[in-house]
Amino acid sequence: MTEQLPELPERPPLTITVGDEVIKMTYGLEMDIRRMLPDPITALQMVRDDPFTQDYITRRVLTPAKRMIINRDELIDMETLDISSDDVEAVLIWATEHALYFFVKRTLEMAKLGVRYKQALPTPSTGGSEDSDTTTPSAGPSAA
Repeated sequence: MTEQLPELPERPPLTITVGDEVIKMTYGLEMDIRRMLPDPITALQMVRDDPFTQDYITRRVLTPAKRMIINRDELIDMETLDISSDDVEAVLIWATEHALYFFVKRTLEMAKLGVRYKQALPTPSTGGSEDSDTTTPSAGPSAA
């Protein structure tokens, strides 16, 4: 019997248009987003409820850098942005969808590896060694 794994959802769009600018999901951008959203359990809650996370993700997506950002001071200054709340919402959803896609894809790939190699791995023993019919007397107390 083979284990049935769920299908991978469709990959989110690689680009988003904000105003006149087309933004592409690059490796550096994705890594910065995943540093803010380190696990799928809290990702949705953080993007929904945490203003710091919302600000960082919005500014990071709109910062025109393909590399990873090391210092928060490298992010685009929020005061210079002319962006609607609808665009902020779209950016947050797009970035979160990419992070969640990564988590699901990685989980499914690891599950496939587990299924593939499950038969090749030795089965651990559950009973330990068999009981011996002989008894060995104790060596007795040790000399001090």
